[in-house]
Amino acid sequence: MEHFRTNCVITSPVRASAPSFSSASSSRRFEQRRAHFGNYDSEAATSVPKWLVVASAAQAAGLVVKRRRQLSGCARWLRIRSVACAAQDWTRRDQLLQIEENMQQLWEEQNAYEIDAPEDANSSEKYFVTFPFPYMNGKLHLGHAFSITKAEFAVRFQRLLGKRALFPFGFHCTGMPIAAAALKLKECLAQRRNGEPEQASVPSTAAESSSADAPGVFKGKKSKAVAKTGGLDQYDIMVALGIPDEEIPKFTDPKYWLEFFPPLAIRDLKKFGAAVDWRRTFITTDLNPYFDAFVRWQFMKLKDKYLANGKRQTIFSITTQQPCADHDRSEGEGVNPQEYTLIKMKVKEVPEEWVEAVGEGSIFLVAATLRPETMYGQTNCFVLPEGEYGFFRMRGGDIFVCSQRSALNMCYQDLAASSADDKQPVCLMTKAGSDLVGLPLEAPLCQYPTIHVLPMFTISMQKGTGIVTSVPAEAPDDYACLMDWKKRANWREQYGVKEEWCAPFDVVDILSFPDAEDDLPSAPAICAAMKIESHRDKDKLAAAKKDVYQKGFYSGVMKVGPYAGEKVIDVKAKIKQDLIDEGHAVPYFEPEAKVVARSGDECVVALCDQWYLKYSDEEWTGRVRKHVSENFEMFSEPAMNALTHAVGWLGDWACSRTFGLGTKLPWDEQWLIESLSDSTIYMAYYTVAHMVEGLEGSDKIPAESFTEEVFDYIFGLADCVPETSSIPKDMLEKMRREFQYWYPVDLRCSGKDLIQNHLTMSLFNHAAVWQNESLWPKAFYCNGHIMVDSEKMSKSKGNFLTLEEAISSYSADATRIACADSGDGLQDANFSRESCGKTILRLTTLQAWVEDAVNNLPNMRTGDFSFLDNIFNNEITKSVMAAHEAYSGMLFSDALRAALYDMENLRSQYSILTSGDVHADVIRRLLRCQTIMLSPIAPHFCEHLWRNVLGNETLVVQEAWPTPEKEYDPFLARQYALIQGTLRTFRLQLEKFKSPKKKKKGKQDQGPPPRPSRAIVFVAKNYKDWQVEVLKVLQTVELNAENEPADKNFMGQVRAAEAIKDLPKPVMKQVMPFASFVMKQEVKARGSEALELELPFDEAAMLQDLGEVIKSQLGIEKLEVVSAAEEHPLGYDQQRDAAGPAKPQIVFLADQLESAAA
Repeated sequence: MEHFRTNCVITSPVRASAPSFSSASSSRRFEQRRAHFGNYDSEAATSVPKWLVVASAAQAAGLVVKRRRQLSGCARWLRIRSVACAAQDWTRRDQLLQIEENMQQLWEEQNAYEIDAPEDANSSEKYFVTFPFPYMNGKLHLGHAFSITKAEFAVRFQRLLGKRALFPFGFHCTGMPIAAAALKLKECLAQRRNGEPEQASVPSTAAESSSADAPGVFKGKKSKAVAKTGGLDQYDIMVALGIPDEEIPKFTDPKYWLEFFPPLAIRDLKKFGAAVDWRRTFITTDLNPYFDAFVRWQFMKLKDKYLANGKRQTIFSITTQQPCADHDRSEGEGVNPQEYTLIKMKVKEVPEEWVEAVGEGSIFLVAATLRPETMYGQTNCFVLPEGEYGFFRMRGGDIFVCSQRSALNMCYQDLAASSADDKQPVCLMTKAGSDLVGLPLEAPLCQYPTIHVLPMFTISMQKGTGIVTSVPAEAPDDYACLMDWKKRANWREQYGVKEEWCAPFDVVDILSFPDAEDDLPSAPAICAAMKIESHRDKDKLAAAKKDVYQKGFYSGVMKVGPYAGEKVIDVKAKIKQDLIDEGHAVPYFEPEAKVVARSGDECVVALCDQWYLKYSDEEWTGRVRKHVSENFEMFSEPAMNALTHAVGWLGDWACSRTFGLGTKLPWDEQWLIESLSDSTIYMAYYTVAHMVEGLEGSDKIPAESFTEEVFDYIFGLADCVPETSSIPKDMLEKMRREFQYWYPVDLRCSGKDLIQNHLTMSLFNHAAVWQNESLWPKAFYCNGHIMVDSEKMSKSKGNFLTLEEAISSYSADATRIACADSGDGLQDANFSRESCGKTILRLTTLQAWVEDAVNNLPNMRTGDFSFLDNIFNNEITKSVMAAHEAYSGMLFSDALRAALYDMENLRSQYSILTSGDVHADVIRRLLRCQTIMLSPIAPHFCEHLWRNVLGNETLVVQEAWPTPEKEYDPFLARQYALIQGTLRTFRLQLEKFKSPKKKKKGKQDQGPPPRPSRAIVFVAKNYKDWQVEVLKVLQTVELNAENEPADKNFMGQVRAAEAIKDLPKPVMKQVMPFASFVMKQEVKARGSEALELELPFDEAAMLQDLGEVIKSQLGIEKLEVVSAAEEHPLGYDQQRDAAGPAKPQIVFLADQLESAAA
């Protein structure tokens, strides 16, 4: 640590009184809090700087350095893309950015988000939200921001409900990624000094791209890491992050990353408007001795019951020579070791030249299988003709023929002999697969004494050993391939396959299926049924294989061997063990899928001596499963299903490694605790971090004072204050009170990819440390990944956005609104940059309207409310309720619609229907409610409106959620819906009336249609008698959640009803169309209220009261509202007959007394 450097610190020296933990500048506070690091290393006590020093004045100010290096046009591609077109006018965007800067300064001055536990824990309700701390190997990007908004919106909403809401935020530095990146950078710098060619491709610029390709877009398949970096090497990645040339070499030291990136993350999150209590922030690893002590305490709690040590098969990085956990991978997160049985097929006749090359020892072709119970049905063995196969010496002296890749796995599983220097498998010679064709083999459990090697063209050398043992009875691929060689003489001639190597070998039936109609082997039967004609029919064979394998495992019964008559599911493991015990097979492992470490190497499975957490413990798993099923919220069924599966699936987990950054195991310091295992209960540390790390002067507590006994007391595992502790008793009691008040975590927000590991492990570790279930997390919310403009975000596609770029391009609030509008739940969301531009316009337009409305309030109508005033006041209440429900359910796109779009439409409709004669109190309430409702999503904008436009002295972010003076009236809402629907219908009918009539053949053009000057509206209070009977029947039909009949044959109920059967035939012709229309149109749109026999209000009186509004909307002079039950002097019987409750009919009349029916 003595080589840490202190750079420029551009902060204001505002000092808080020591015990109060309140309002200093957060950057200054970080400097003060990290000063104690100098005391952690006694040898470097005077030279160790703070961990969270801002790297330089330029960096802290957000200066982006444009690179001028000429590297295949890289400079132009690497520029910060503030906005797509510089020629556009971004005055409105800049207006929002200025508002945001002002509001952030206001919040900072008033410590808006700093909050402590009250003296009386029962005095106020609390809400504790956390987010998995981001990894500090670069800047925060839009993917981080999207997930963070879920926690942001939730905590702000809960604060509006009157709760003490806490959102702390820390930074993760544990593990391989930083160390691996530093190592890669060191290699890049060495290559550049030595003039060696660079390995990574550099994106082309528009000028260098071909006309057929989009600028900067690459072809070909990329790993996750390559997609994110755009194919750049580590040096160019640092350039793309805006790191100056002279700074880049410093990043070869992993510790420097911890100085540089956390301040940038804090800066960007503050600009984003994050409602974070920054006093509680921290970094991980032993560079923070306080958090280091906390993690060591956690593992002491786990040691006796939940930790074990021993050799285990583990995903392993050869470059770093240590296990590669999920967060240490650039590709293959969630992939586990897959166990195979390696079947040894002995070569019966070894060519002399082979003996000379390989020396003594039996030679075996080895095939990796998941189905050892089927070995009784072997008929041959397959190889890839063009594949390269090595002859590798095993530790026991045998020689295995297989792919080099599988031999490498065998080296790390103590199966194969390896070279002393680099642990590579000892290859005695290599042969092409075509050289192995025809070899006679002796296969274990095989019914044939000798089988032969045949070619197969679909073998992958990247899976298994490249050798496939053939069981045509139960493997469709094997059957199809064997049949090819039997039937295709031209193939045999071309590849030198003798007929006697395949023709005599018939399918050996080895399994029976009790429920099957016939007793045919599975593979031949399904190949015939699916008309599979060759082993090159890959798609058909893949589907057939899945079906046959599942059927064989769950339903199959052995027909041969000592276990004949027993189910496969019961004897599979026994047969495997028999093969191993008799020396005919060995266990073998490889990754389920490709895994690439952040160090860049493809991982193997290694047998490692390591510490692991026993997540497979049944009692432990049972307690977690019970908590999830009974006391937990995931906000969606798919998310709950995923978590439930993960709890049951999570097996033992390697928690130690030797490379990277982190905390050492307290009792075995050669090991570091890996990055997922040190981040499972740190939420508890948040509750006291501002006191553990944040004190200054004489109140500062040395890290070594936080002993295991001290943490036991703070975190509720011991009732008595440790007598030997040097920490003052009142301080310990205050820390304990903070923990007891804030815990448990009320909500943890995360991407869906963490369900399978981090979130599940968090539940397990809480259950291990605290037996009291009331202290375990209460809810997780998981979201999908974020796409940008409907494409996966990546630098190679030009749509990768850092958080800094998003804010500078679109403003924080427009970015937040776009995130809210992108989608909720586990489905991947879409961030639209075009939508951001429209949001900027929408917000600034709203601001102008609010300013104008406030200025005009003195001129607005006052006094008693009119009917429309009551209607719109009620609609405001409806929007408030809808937003409340959406926020509560973590449905933020719905909350945004209610708070922004619906309210915007509401004020527009209010103005239109009242012809601008609005009531001042309705407008005041609309302004107040919308500003508060929208504030969780767009806090800067709403704070500006609240204080600088509406003239309030409080902070909107600390206001109370709107409560209506009157309860929501559903009848008023029905009337509003009817008004809107009726006016919409009337306008459509008016357009139809005014449309030119089609000219009849032989008739002269009659000229334009007359303009209507008046209209008659027919209103029906009741349905006709036969319609009433139909509605009564339909009221008995059960509806599903989509307002559709649960029974699709509901029309049969209508036909069979006694009251319907007796209706006259002319009426019966109208019954079924009426019933169908009501259910498919009216009920679908309005629900069961569409089946009411009469309206709960006087429709005719309502329309008469709105006469002036209707005339204004339709542009007519006179309006007559009449009962459809009474004849009209002008007739219009068809329109009268068509009228029904909530379905008035209109007739337009022209000045010339001509008329047309709607």
